[in-house]
Amino acid sequence: MISCSCHLSNKKHALSTTHSITAASKHNLRLYKQQTEYNVDLIEIVEGSGTSILDDVKKIYSEEFSEVLKEYNEGKRADRQIKDYLKYLSDNKKNDVAAEVILQIGDMEFWKDKSIEQWKAMTPLLKEQLRVFKDTVPEFKVASAVVHLDEKSPHIQVIGVPVAEGYQRGLKKQVAKTKIFNKERMEQIQDILHENAEVLIKDHPEIFGNETLKPKEKGRNNDMSKEFYIRMKQAEYEAISADVSRLEDEKESLIQVKNEVSLETEKMINEAVDKIAESTLQKEFLQLAVEENSQSFWGKTISDIFRKFKEWWFKSRGLEVVEKTKTSIYERLKEAQKIVDEHNAQRKIKPKKKEHGLER
Repeated sequence: MISCSCHLSNKKHALSTTHSITAASKHNLRLYKQQTEYNVDLIEIVEGSGTSILDDVKKIYSEEFSEVLKEYNEGKRADRQIKDYLKYLSDNKKNDVAAEVILQIGDMEFWKDKSIEQWKAMTPLLKEQLRVFKDTVPEFKVASAVVHLDEKSPHIQVIGVPVAEGYQRGLKKQVAKTKIFNKERMEQIQDILHENAEVLIKDHPEIFGNETLKPKEKGRNNDMSKEFYIRMKQAEYEAISADVSRLEDEKESLIQVKNEVSLETEKMINEAVDKIAESTLQKEFLQLAVEENSQSFWGKTISDIFRKFKEWWFKSRGLEVVEKTKTSIYERLKEAQKIVDEHNAQRKIKPKKKEHGLER
């Protein structure tokens, strides 16, 4: 018998942050730099850009929440406003920012000996299951849907934003996975998808032969096969690998920054030492220059050179510098005296205030 599954991401596999959406995007769109396990030619982008699921989710947020966010922020202090609803939920981590649904007909045991033609023939059937799912849950705004024919069995992975309205507190419209996908709703969705899968199986004997649909198990809101858990563990491993790769890149970047800082620090120290040495050199040179009875060779030499330079300077430039300095000082004194005189003149012509007294 053939299974029909509709799994909703939760717990470890929940899309609770933007980072988890990025990891899901890498897996669903096969955006790996180096990998041999998957074949990008055997996937089909049904909905979404096909380049970044996070960007697709951001578009949904813009369409669904821009107006209610503007209304919520109106009149509130800046520190109480929500600037970016997606970032706010991602940082908060109390609610999922999006949800992922995996739709599948038949597990890996059924599909292990089927031809590639039969696998490819599943694409329109999975699209039909997606259409039924969307009609059943119109509050789930699909951002991305991708058919995978390069794993253990054909399936379609759907990422979207569950949106609920009518809230009295906070935004009037909010992301609400648990409200949209409660137990009763999941059972209803599963029943409808089972009915549609049963029709598809009967209508396509070229794929399913004489197989019939396995009844939905009691007390479960989805059918989770061993293959699902394998796939989820694989996705979890890929997410961890991506984190490890990111941390290694960050480590290399930090080492590079550390080396650059060390070089810059060494350069600054060398420059500071050079300045101190230069300053000390100048001080000692001046001391030797003005020293009258130096006993050392360099002291006598520098003192003699400085004495000759001093005599030359006073003869050639000394008088000129003195005259310029005197002129500058006289001009400043004249300007200061002018300001004082103007101030005194204003005080003399200022009218006196009349004194008002009370009549006795």
